Amino acid sequence: MHYTTSQQVMVADRTFGSRGTWARYEWRGISKGCWVKVSAASTARFGSGGVVPAARRRQNTNTTPAGNFAIKYAFGEGNPGTRIAYRRITARSVWVNNPRLKDYNRWRENSTLSGRGIGEDLSRYRDRGLYRQAAVIGYNYDRPVRYGAGSGSGIFLHYSSTATGGCIGLTNRRELNRTIAWLDPAKKPRMVIKA
Repeated sequence: MHYTTSQQVMVADRTFGSRGTWARYEWRGISKGCWVKVSAASTARFGSGGVVPAARRRQNTNTTPAGNFAIKYAFGEGNPGTRIAYRRITARSVWVNNPRLKDYNRWRENSTLSGRGIGEDLSRYRDRGLYRQAAVIGYNYDRPVRYGAGSGSGIFLHYSSTATGGCIGLTNRRELNRTIAWLDPAKKPRMVIKA
């Protein structure tokens, strides 16, 4: 494994259908054996539509984008001790998923945006247990593609025991909590999603 500047890498590798494996690695330097696995083996869940190359993914297809992505920030019901930027979900927290809006693929505090095909009510998913702790995967984030190939919004790392709408879901909540707490922006964490 070689990732030029990253010292923290998470790998989600789809093995069959919407199921796969999950592991975390940390760069410890050449004297320590380079990349060292720092997590127990875990199961990951992927989009019910499978995994496709990021450049070919389209919005509303329930597919997970394959590629190498930055972790933008973490969020949930309260900071578990992570050093990465963290946002607490409120009753007004919405992820804008309508490509016609200027805030597409962004978090906003505006409850009038939830539902009606405009945004995802983050508090609803928190209350259902999926977003108690989560992280924003940097797919289509910096310069969002709104339509066609490469489009899509709200690709997160979160808890899930079933197939997702395109996110990476860890079936082990304890491993998810450890992962969120482990994230360190100084180590430039990356998410590698493999098909």
